Parts: sequence; structure tokens; C-alpha cells
Amino acid sequence: MLHRIIHRTIAISLATLLAAGLAACRPQDQTGETLSAGTNAQPVIGFAMDTLVIERWESDRNIFVSAVNAQGGEVIVQNANGSSEEQENQIRYLIKKSVDVLVIVAIDEKALGDEIQLARERGIHVIAYDRMIHQTDLDFYISFDSAAVGELMARALVRQNPRGRYILMNGSAEDWNSALIRKGIDRVFAEYPTHEILREMSATNWSADDAYAKFRQILDTDVEFDGILCGNDALAGAAVRALALYRKSGDIAVTGQDADLDACQRIVEGTQLMTVYKPIGTLAKAAADAAMALARGDSPTANDTIDVDGVQIPYARLTPVSVNRSNIDEVIIASGFHSQKDVYRNVSQDQWPRQG
Repeated sequence: MLHRIIHRTIAISLATLLAAGLAACRPQDQTGETLSAGTNAQPVIGFAMDTLVIERWESDRNIFVSAVNAQGGEVIVQNANGSSEEQENQIRYLIKKSVDVLVIVAIDEKALGDEIQLARERGIHVIAYDRMIHQTDLDFYISFDSAAVGELMARALVRQNPRGRYILMNGSAEDWNSALIRKGIDRVFAEYPTHEILREMSATNWSADDAYAKFRQILDTDVEFDGILCGNDALAGAAVRALALYRKSGDIAVTGQDADLDACQRIVEGTQLMTVYKPIGTLAKAAADAAMALARGDSPTANDTIDVDGVQIPYARLTPVSVNRSNIDEVIIASGFHSQKDVYRNVSQDQWPRQG
């Protein structure tokens, strides 16, 4: 597929503005998510999400919907609450609604083949959002470089200690990103053979409770290790809670990703070494641009391709950022992602950085 830079003028129609004013009266979809402002003449985008329990996904939804609305489109949001079966049903629901484009945060990357085939038969375009979908015919993939996420985590640990043995807590075993993160970690540790993964586990459906139970099991064995690499900040939070029970919080390095507020607070408190910031605004807005381009018959902008089951898929590859105690003010607070007041809420004010 040829890729070109799409130049478009954003126009908000009078109908969109009027519909926004009637937001309180909008119908709701089958999961209780309200439909965004729009009319039948506008492009309709179906956004099938894994969950809204984790903090970052609320931001993805809000920014994506706002960006599509700004370009004159409508969004129908579906939240599967971590259930792969429910997500399959919701995607079929969106197909019946005759959406122009499906944007999917997949729960099980190999479970959606039938649904996506049906969508393609109906002429519906499909975008994989932040998680790859295998065994399917995709138009576009947009995500941060997950191998780079793993590299950033591993390099943070290497900088801290000359040697180390680590626990790796992946997210869902069905999430392709977990394998890519491990690939990035291995790439760094291959350069530093005094660092190694002692044990690797996966948290079922990214469940922090499941991760917490598994951390407790490891800590009960008295296995010695120097750090925990976590698939996201919710899992990192579970690690810190478990370590606290054994009076090891702050002594064992913990890494995560997503720059959740809780994680940023832990970083300034000294219980989490770092997180990986993936600017959600960049991801969600770029996905909105891609969806609207496809809905209007244009090619979305990609800066790479990725091989998926032997097929080259256009890929918008975004760059993640390492965040630690030394740059959290510059990266997180100065950008407005979280406020200084919120990040330093649990720290004495005499330890707050001076502003201005």
C-alpha cells in the first residue's frame, strides 16, 4: 500500500456542534458507553476496547473520540471488560451497526479472525490499536515500539547495578507486545551478561491481583533477586505492594510502563525505579487520523511496515520515553500529562522541585 502524508482541513459542522450540545440525550450502546456526537452522514468509527479499568485506557478513549469528533466523525465505543468472548460479540455488534472502520484493542490476538473476516466482507476497514491482531487481514497497525519499551526497562536496571538477577512479569500471554518487550530486554542483557532473567511469568488478562499473588509466591520462597520488570504500571504496583509486605519496597528495583499517576507517585517516593511513558495523545490522535483517512478512502500515514504472519502491514511506529526520578518533572509534569500536585501528593512539600 502506498503511504502519503495526508493533508486535511479539520471542519466541525454545525450538525456536530448541535449534537454535542445534546450529549446528555444521546443513546447508549450495549455496554453503557455513550455514542459520540455525529449524524448518519458522517463517518462512523467503532472503537472496540479491552478494558477501562486501567487508568491509561480512559485517556485513550477520551482523546480518540475527541479527535474523531473534531474531524467530523462519530465513534461507537465498546468495552469488553477483559473478556475475549465479549469482545468478539461486541465487534459483531459494531459490524451490524455498519461502522466504516473498526479500531480494535485486542484482548486475544488470535481470537478475532472470524470477526475481522466478516468485517472485511462488509467493506469495513480494520486498525489494530496498540496490540497486534494475528491471522487477520488488517489495514493498519499503530503502536509504540514495544521492543524499545523492553530496552528502556533493561537499560535502567543496567545503569543502576553492575550485575543483577530479575523477575519478569509479563502482561497477558496472548498479547504480542509481551514477546516484543522480552525481545528488547534480551537485546540489552546480551550486551551485559552479568544481568539475567531469573524467572518469567505472565499475569492473566493483565490482572494486577493475579500478579500480586504470583509475587507473593516468589517472595515466600526466599529466592534472591535484584529487580522486577513489569509489563505495565498496574503490575508494577502489585509488585511494590507485595514487596512492602516483606519490607523490601524501595530495596528491589521495579520497572513498568504507561506512566500511570500511581507509578509516577511511586517514582518520586522511591518505590519504583522507572516507567515508560507512551504519549497517549500522540497514539490516540494518530489513530483517529488513520481511521478517518480510511473512512474517506485515503491511505493513512505510516512510517514503517511490520511482518505479521508473512504479510507486510502498514505500521505507524511511535517512540516511547524512559521516565525516572531525574526527568519526571520535565517529561511528565511539564507536558501536562500529570500535575506536580498530583505526582508529589505523598511527598513532603520541602522535597518538591521549585517551579519556574
